[in-house]
Amino acid sequence: MKILVALDFSNITGKILDQTARLAQAASAELILMHIAEPAPDHIAYDMDPATPYAIDPAELRDGIAKRFQHEHKTLQAHADELRRSDITCKALMVQGNTVDMLLHEAEKMQVDFIIAGSHGKGLLSQILLGSTSEKLLRQSRLPVYLVPSND
Repeated sequence: MKILVALDFSNITGKILDQTARLAQAASAELILMHIAEPAPDHIAYDMDPATPYAIDPAELRDGIAKRFQHEHKTLQAHADELRRSDITCKALMVQGNTVDMLLHEAEKMQVDFIIAGSHGKGLLSQILLGSTSEKLLRQSRLPVYLVPSND
């Protein structure tokens, strides 16, 4: 059995990993931890006049994004290493793009059996204005999706 685990490094990441580890051990499953990094905002500040006092140096912006991605990658690898120390077969993968699209694309490509993700329990207004990633995942996935609630 192969399980894709979506991680966003929010406050419920530990809960997701705990439940995932128990399930993986019980089912002798292989885990694929996946973090979807947000697309780089390549359009921000590139057309600003550098003479203005509030101009943002594109190189600083790129460096900041690169540092964030490096930190996220290290965090993802640390979670995978911790699971491996518990004798769980685990891979870690970080990709960039739209969260739901990338999860579903990678799930199909890697032929996983189901997906585990967190549900943040956003309020009604947030869901109406922004939508819910977990809701979109449930609606669009052909695979079973196991949602871990935040209980906040």
